[in-house]
Amino acid sequence: MQLPTIKSVSDVRKNAKQLFEAVQKKDEVVVVTKNNDQLSVIVSPKYFQSIIDENETLWEELEMTRSKKATKAEKTYSLEDITSGKV
Repeated sequence: MQLPTIKSVSDVRKNAKQLFEAVQKKDEVVVVTKNNDQLSVIVSPKYFQSIIDENETLWEELEMTRSKKATKAEKTYSLEDITSGKV
C-alpha cells in the first residue's frame, strides 16, 4: 500500500466522482481533512475487507493463545487411563 493521499473536504466535493474511481481502481487511501484536521478516511471496499479479515485473524490468534495458556495449567489424563477406569 502506498502513502495516503490527503484531500480537503472542498476537493472531495469538487472531484468526488474521480476521487472515488481512483480509490476503487488503485486501492488508494484518501485522508479527508477539514481546516487541516483529519476528518475521515476513504478506502476501497477491497482494502476495507482486507483490514476486517486481518483483524479477525489477529483476534482468533489472540483467543487461541489465551485458550492455550488457560488449558496449560489444567491437569491432563492419557486416553489409556480414562478408558481403563483409572481416572
